[in-house]
Amino acid sequence: SFQKWLSGIILANIGQMLMYKFPLWHWHIENSSICNLRCPRCPRNEIPESLIQTSLDLNFFQKNFTHDLLQNVYQISFCGDDGDPIYAHDLIDVIRYFKSVKPVKFVIVTNGSYKGTEWFQQLGLVLDANDHIHWSLDGWDQTSNEQYRVNSDWSSIMANITAFRFVSKAYMTWDAIAFKFNEDKIDHMKDLARKLRFDQFQLTLSTKFNRVYNIY
Repeated sequence: SFQKWLSGIILANIGQMLMYKFPLWHWHIENSSICNLRCPRCPRNEIPESLIQTSLDLNFFQKNFTHDLLQNVYQISFCGDDGDPIYAHDLIDVIRYFKSVKPVKFVIVTNGSYKGTEWFQQLGLVLDANDHIHWSLDGWDQTSNEQYRVNSDWSSIMANITAFRFVSKAYMTWDAIAFKFNEDKIDHMKDLARKLRFDQFQLTLSTKFNRVYNIY
């Protein structure tokens, strides 16, 4: 199975890292290749034949990230190239498992669509002030945000952010990509971020444009 194959890769890499005394403190993991969005430059749209739709469950992390290994781990980043980490099976239970062993810092990057306010409140309650969640938002309403983040749902994003912030002290960043369609609305987006009690507004220049999709 895919998870068995990946476990073998992880164990082999851990062995090499320990042999050469490489640090194990920060792991960047794509825990899900599942996503409801259809962003034009995402690999799931450009090379869909290469996509394996799957996610890493609680059993996978308990098996591969043992208590002994976690003694050297201080940060886990869940950020997908193909998928969104919030759609991974058992995500909240996975975070609970890590934090039951030690206070690992989590960094989560998500588009924030669809999961629902109750789920995001549960997520907010397992994260703490040491954790960091990036909300990937390029617009200021449904029409603008879905110009690139196709199939995103602005109303659920706003509701989920509000529900999450109400219960959680985790650090929140509004993470926007600069496009032609939003370059004159950056200040407006910053104002909205402040109203929603974000801690930071981050503007990123994408490396995926000026070659194809010139309309952006």
